[in-house]
Amino acid sequence: MARVRLLQTSDVHLRADRPERARALAQVFELARNRSADAVLVCGDLFDRTSDVVGQRSWVRQLVESVAPRPVVFVPGNHDADAYGPDADYGANAVVLADAPARRATVCGLDVVGVPYQHGRALAECLTGITGHPRQTILMAHGSIMDGVVDAFPGEGEDGSYMPIFLSDLLKRCCYAALGHLHAGGNLIHRDGERLVAYSGSPVATCRQELGPRGVLLVDFEASAGVLAHEHVPLSTPYYEHVRIDCLPGREAAAIEELTRQALAKKKPGARVRATLAGVSLASEDDLREAAERSLARAFAGANAAAPSTVSNDPEDPDSSIPMLELEAASYPALADLPIVGEFVERLDACARADGIDDPAALQAALRLGFDAFLEALP
Repeated sequence: MARVRLLQTSDVHLRADRPERARALAQVFELARNRSADAVLVCGDLFDRTSDVVGQRSWVRQLVESVAPRPVVFVPGNHDADAYGPDADYGANAVVLADAPARRATVCGLDVVGVPYQHGRALAECLTGITGHPRQTILMAHGSIMDGVVDAFPGEGEDGSYMPIFLSDLLKRCCYAALGHLHAGGNLIHRDGERLVAYSGSPVATCRQELGPRGVLLVDFEASAGVLAHEHVPLSTPYYEHVRIDCLPGREAAAIEELTRQALAKKKPGARVRATLAGVSLASEDDLREAAERSLARAFAGANAAAPSTVSNDPEDPDSSIPMLELEAASYPALADLPIVGEFVERLDACARADGIDDPAALQAALRLGFDAFLEALP
């Protein structure tokens, strides 16, 4: 049988107030045409809420029909479980696998088994009684692998425990498992010879915890031979990067300078940088924020940058070029003018270096304990 190229995506979370997600989905379908995909697999959570389905469905149908006669296969996720009722029209080339516990279809001559999200059930339970030759079977599902293969972020407000999936069970049942629910993270793709278990991740960052460039997965598959090749293809969609620097009392300026340097190194088209200033400081929170925002604004926008008050810290504003400052430093301005506090910091730092202790977290914890004691002793 001939090689079939499949494009896998998931977790777009379309909603009217997040237009960048619609633009990302349009890129996905354009890529399907440009890379000669034979079919598109949408592995759940295309829509973010039930209320978004009605307003977005006709536009999605236009995208689906734009790649006809290529089939577009849908499996519902936990966010859009009600989006694929019998009256939902996604185009003549749409294949909706929404029947619980599982539904089988032939797509491009391949045997595809779709398992929609089902609350309180494990994937293995949903596949009870489903048989087929593993080398000829593709499985689509929306859930979380639970046996430590992936290190990933499931999505804003989600704990990753939806419809547990176990890798060993997948490898017995199919040659390619196309999964949704995990948006970003490490080790999303597990390849074992001709077998592939993979999350594509979301094609656009849906919250600031999802780090790194977004993309889709291209998979070349042949019945009886299994997976021949796979490629994660990046998209030019908004995403987040993160840098974190811990400051120490008296070294705030150096910490802010390093934070700015590392944030600037992350500056790329489409990337929104989260810059976290943590640690312990004797400066006030207002002074720390003003100094850090001014440094970041100047570095990213030049010497004539806008005042720090105009810098956006909206976590859902991925088009802004100025980093989001996240201030997590413990601030003790009431102790700034006490000579004994400065002496305490110097001696604690000297003791740590003399004993070969290179643990910033331990040093910060000791500083907090000491500073809290100083605060209690103030008249």
